[in-house]
Amino acid sequence: MKFNFRVSPNYRTPLSTQRIMTELTVGIALVLAYSVYFYFTKLGADYGIHALLMILTALGTSIVVEVLWALFYKKNIWKHLNTSFPWVTALLYVGMMGVNKPLYVIFIGSFIAIFIGKLVFGGFGHNIFNPAGVGRAVSVLSFGGFITDKFADVVTGATPNQVMETLGWVIKDPAVVTKYLDQFGGLWSLATGGYVGGLGETNTLLILAVGIYLAVRKIIDWRVPVVFLGSLFAFASILAAMKGMGIWYPVFHMVTGGAMFGAIFMMTDPVTSPTSIPGRILFAFGVALLTFLIRIKGSLPEGVIRSILFMNMMTPLIDRAFDGWAFEKVKKYAISLTVIGALGFLTVGVFANQVDYIAPVVEEEPVVTINLKGEPVVISQQTSPTAVIVSEVADGDVTTFVVNINGYAFQSDHSDDPKPNTLEVKINTATQVIESVAYVTFSDSKNIGDKTNSDVFLSQFVGVSIVDETASVDVVSGATITSQSVVKAVNAAIAAALD
Repeated sequence: MKFNFRVSPNYRTPLSTQRIMTELTVGIALVLAYSVYFYFTKLGADYGIHALLMILTALGTSIVVEVLWALFYKKNIWKHLNTSFPWVTALLYVGMMGVNKPLYVIFIGSFIAIFIGKLVFGGFGHNIFNPAGVGRAVSVLSFGGFITDKFADVVTGATPNQVMETLGWVIKDPAVVTKYLDQFGGLWSLATGGYVGGLGETNTLLILAVGIYLAVRKIIDWRVPVVFLGSLFAFASILAAMKGMGIWYPVFHMVTGGAMFGAIFMMTDPVTSPTSIPGRILFAFGVALLTFLIRIKGSLPEGVIRSILFMNMMTPLIDRAFDGWAFEKVKKYAISLTVIGALGFLTVGVFANQVDYIAPVVEEEPVVTINLKGEPVVISQQTSPTAVIVSEVADGDVTTFVVNINGYAFQSDHSDDPKPNTLEVKINTATQVIESVAYVTFSDSKNIGDKTNSDVFLSQFVGVSIVDETASVDVVSGATITSQSVVKAVNAAIAAALD
């Protein structure tokens, strides 16, 4: 009689499991420590502290949920924590989140990762999806647009992959390539974490070093990241060759979008990945194929985590197809993987042929002239707003004008009940210069138009002669319409002062 059995990798000896999870925790913590250091030194203490609070929130939420679960089922709390390892899930989850996320988003995502992603399936070793991936996917889909206002000024820019998506994932002109990469510090900056991104995803070289250590220590199966990264590199090279791009292109795919983080920390999860060697090879190849296709043809420019979650669903099927590692089946496995690989590369070739460069539309920010004989030229507006003098109060030589002006809210569909902005313009009628311009109330687009409510912009008006027709101010990048509405309000005050 022949007995077929398979021991799941999570049911190892306690010592082995503890060693695996301990060294994995140290590796992830090292990557996150770099990120905290980066934000402290490059962007300031506020950012570094927020990054730390995000990590602590994820850890605290995950551990508390596991403790409550243990209490509900009357388990030994310490023993449960040491066999469930909630801190690993917490660190993986927060490593995929950007520093601009509010703490409540981290709290909700961590709860979902632990409770929905793991505990409802029966706990560690029984979950079918990577718990951290579940938490990240729900967070991005549900709270992708939520950012903490305090950090909206620096870190709301698009990620490298999001910018690449707007270009159609194809850049042929070397000058455009250089200009594109330079905005993120070049390939070296992308590889060493010199830009803003997920807390644990940006420093590709550090993650790779940690991965090599974990592979040497046999904490992870080296085949998984090697097959994934090699396949992704090959797919990107095919597109690069078809479209006349250089070696920078496949390298770009390797160092962005959390590719290295996913390869080292997410795909190597023994619980949600296949148990056999050929199964793991197919799993990694499938993730690479889906990641590449999602990037170049989908509307989700990152792709790695979603691909992992999809392949998690395929793990039971892969296990049944490649159960064990019987030497008599090596030929069968080799043929199967070869056929699947050929179909994958053929698919990449077909889709790559359909990708074309999308030239970016670049609008030069205008210099708006304050003149006395007419309104400044207004671009990108459907209607020309009219400034209304609400009040005019003289105090000696200084007259204060309160002006209402319709801003961006009146030019878009973002507000069902748009309200005008109100500005206070003080003009010295004796010296005929503007003394100050300030907002009384701001009703325009948050985090965009309110950039005009700054000393850098408003101080340009101070000291401007109201009889100098050549006086000008520079508009705020990204807030052109609001900038020009402020100029119109100032022009209205100037006209009233000269009347």
